[in-house]
Amino acid sequence: MPARQSSVAATITVVLVDDEHLIRAALSQALRSGGLDVVGEAANGEDAVEMVLELRPDVVLMDLRLPGISGVEAIERLGMLAPASRVLVLTRSEQNRVVEAIVAGASGYILKSAAPEAILGAVRATAAGESVLSSQVAGSILRRIRERDIPVTATSESAAVAIRAVLTTRELEIFERLASGEGNQEIGRELSLSTNTVSNHIASILAKLHLDNRIQAAVQAVRAGIS
Repeated sequence: MPARQSSVAATITVVLVDDEHLIRAALSQALRSGGLDVVGEAANGEDAVEMVLELRPDVVLMDLRLPGISGVEAIERLGMLAPASRVLVLTRSEQNRVVEAIVAGASGYILKSAAPEAILGAVRATAAGESVLSSQVAGSILRRIRERDIPVTATSESAAVAIRAVLTTRELEIFERLASGEGNQEIGRELSLSTNTVSNHIASILAKLHLDNRIQAAVQAVRAGIS
C-alpha cells in the first residue's frame, strides 16, 4: 500500500493547451497512455493561465498560436505567477516564435510532428528540470542575448571571477556546457557522469548563482565569457 501511494505522488501532472480539439485529444490520449496525468485542457491563452494557477501542474504543454493572448504572453504571465509549473512549447516549426518563448521563460519545445514517445520523453525531461532544446535554437537564443543584451544578471570581468570562485571545477565544466543547449544526458556522457549527478550539480549551480533556471545560467555564462 505505501508503494502505491508513492507511485501516485510521483505521477507527472500536465495541463495541455492547444486551440485544436483533435490535437488535444490525440495528445491527451498519448500522455495518459504513457502514465502521465493530464489534469486539464485549455483552448486559449487566458483559460490556460487561469487553469495553471488553479491546478499548479508540473508541466504545461502549450501551443504558441492561441486565440486571445499569445502563447508567448501566457508564458510570461506564468513565469511571474506560477514559476514552479514548467512550460514546454508545442510547435509546428522551430521558427514559430520558439526563441521568443524560451526567452519568455519556457523550458524548451517539442514539434507537433514528433513521435508520441518523443513527446512523452520531452515532458518527463521538462518535469525533471531539463531544457528541451536543439543546438540550433540554443544558438539563436545566445545570438539574441548578444545582440539585444537581454537583462538577466549583472556581468563584468568581476562577475566571471566571482563565478569561478564560487563554483567547483566540476560545476564549471557543466556551467560551460549549459550555454550550448546540451541536455543532462549529453553532459553526463561527455563528463562520464550519471544524469542524476548532472541534475544535482545544476541545482547547486543555480542556487550558488541565485538563478532561476538553466536558460539564465546559459545567459550568465555567455556574458561572463565562460561559455
